[in-house]
Amino acid sequence: MSNFVTVGHAFPTFNKQSVVSIEKGKEFAFINNDSFKGKWAVMFWWPKDFTFVCPTEIAEFNKNYNNFVDRDTVLYGASTDSEFVHAAWRRDHADLRDLKFPMIADTNKSLADELGILTA
Repeated sequence: MSNFVTVGHAFPTFNKQSVVSIEKGKEFAFINNDSFKGKWAVMFWWPKDFTFVCPTEIAEFNKNYNNFVDRDTVLYGASTDSEFVHAAWRRDHADLRDLKFPMIADTNKSLADELGILTA
């Protein structure tokens, strides 16, 4: 895809494994278009897990989570790391342990490609 998908564009169809918790046995769930049907959705991306700057931005999204909910908006974070790396990072980093939104694992980079993120 050559264009970056922004507000007003149709969101590509996807179904991705995600980290939704650090509670044993409840860590993973699939997230897809039906997960936010009828609502606004904000999906933000970071380049790689276990980087030094990214956790601060992710933590800020988490601090503002209720502002998104108040606006009938579903919040998602994503990167091309696997769900296992996401889970390990959440367990390892104090600011990420209590995230209120899923961390989407786009390991084959298909969603990032369709959104234009890889070429933005």
